[in-house]
Amino acid sequence: MSTRPVDLSGLPPYSPHKRRGFGSLLLSGVIHILLILAVIFALLPVALAFLASFKSLYDFYDNPLGLPAKWEWHNYTSVWREAHIADYARNSVIVTFISVPVIVILSCLAGYGLTRYKFRFSRTIYLYFLAGLLIPIQLTILPSLLQMKALHLVNTHAGLITLYTALGLPFSVFLMAGFMNTMPGELSEAARLDGAGELRAFWDVVVPLTKPALATVAILNGVTIWNEFFLALILSPGTPTLQVGINNLRGYYSTEWGYIFAGVMVAALPVILAYVLLTKQFIRGLTAGALKG
Repeated sequence: MSTRPVDLSGLPPYSPHKRRGFGSLLLSGVIHILLILAVIFALLPVALAFLASFKSLYDFYDNPLGLPAKWEWHNYTSVWREAHIADYARNSVIVTFISVPVIVILSCLAGYGLTRYKFRFSRTIYLYFLAGLLIPIQLTILPSLLQMKALHLVNTHAGLITLYTALGLPFSVFLMAGFMNTMPGELSEAARLDGAGELRAFWDVVVPLTKPALATVAILNGVTIWNEFFLALILSPGTPTLQVGINNLRGYYSTEWGYIFAGVMVAALPVILAYVLLTKQFIRGLTAGALKG
């Protein structure tokens, strides 16, 4: 008994989208609507702050949520020149662009050492770093102030750099150690068998593979340090950072809110650019570091 082949040439091509029922389409539409509403809800404060940066003081009292009656473009030039925002921004740039590389280097070395070398107190040292995540920053103000005063680091860039580095290491080491646990140890061992030293194997083999995690550490710490206000206000009022300088724009009897919002937009611009340029590395670092810890 033989079977004749069925001719399927006249049938339309199979499309998985046609098999989707009305329920799945409805669910997909609801999800997209909710995501759009979430994006609008997240971007609304940014849009209002952007519009407020072009308003005069009269506009804030007459129509605080509407468009400015007259676009005050000079708010940006005035806040940059007259309010010394350029000096405050320079302090933030110095502190951020020194603290972040130090945190990246130290956390990468610590993560490599804790994951590749198992010794008696390796677990204890790892838990010691994690303990830093449990301590609120507010509890460290008094001892930090006393230590910085004893070391003559109050109102200096070095004091803020040291403090931000110490506060940024716990989470950075946790992230780097989790990422390096996903890497096979045979890679560095193969490099050592080929004659490479420990430092050469670390630099040529391990570091290139950890670029997503390094970018994540840099972004998270860079945004945190750039936007940090509380510690800079208490421990370094003599060398104010950008956030402290914006806060100093408030007056006793009257406040030029247009200047303040213009300063806020200037402070937010580097963060937005960093996020746009490094989004892929940031997501890869977070997902890879979360696979195994």
